[in-house]
Amino acid sequence: MSRFVIKSIYSLMFSLASFSALSVQSVEMEAISVTSTESQYGSVIAEVTKKGVPGSVDKQSMASVSLDKSERHKVRQAASPLTKPLDRDLRFVEDDPDFWIYDATVWFDIDRDSDGYYSGFTLEFDADTIYTEAQVYARLYLARGDVFEEYHTTSLFFINGDSSSDSYVIESDLQTGFPPGDYELLIELYDTYDNRLVAFSDGYSDADLSLMPLESRSYEEPQVIIVNEHGGSFGFLTLLLIPILMGRVFFAKR
Repeated sequence: MSRFVIKSIYSLMFSLASFSALSVQSVEMEAISVTSTESQYGSVIAEVTKKGVPGSVDKQSMASVSLDKSERHKVRQAASPLTKPLDRDLRFVEDDPDFWIYDATVWFDIDRDSDGYYSGFTLEFDADTIYTEAQVYARLYLARGDVFEEYHTTSLFFINGDSSSDSYVIESDLQTGFPPGDYELLIELYDTYDNRLVAFSDGYSDADLSLMPLESRSYEEPQVIIVNEHGGSFGFLTLLLIPILMGRVFFAKR
């Protein structure tokens, strides 16, 4: 009888402590932070960090007429990540036979905690065009839930006809915002002449872009949860209940 009551005391204390922690825990959407290094023809082009809460863009800065094309694109790269529907039927893509993405390959580079999910990976893709030369840029997304969330906007770069030597390489380090899971990657190619979406590739059209085991670096490091108690009501209540329950143990023994 007494052992049963003592066990009940510990069970009650654990339940009250757990409820107290849950009652003060606040859940916030984790912002994306990704640093990517770009290269073409074996030379590094740029290193860019994309960060912010997905789904918002500073349209006023983007629309500024005082900036030239290169400056406007730097604003675009630094803007908060865009989102796209996972469902292809909900994504509008203008069919342009003058541009296409011929192939894409992914390598997984960094898995600090050896759990099979990588925070560092490399994407190489080959975009082609019917023109001798065209300047383009790409937006890159990873699918989480029902949407693709942008993790990188490339610099402006040139492609030459259907050459395979002009492929573009992006090495990315996912710092925050991506919990462990199998992701799908979406590549959107834009013509810098009019900023029009001219081609795209995803896991449906290229198997290399699907089922990518990824997680941000924040999930590879030990997670420290700090609970701030407000008022201390649950802790105080627990202390009051202990003498009462111990009294029950004493009388049970008698």
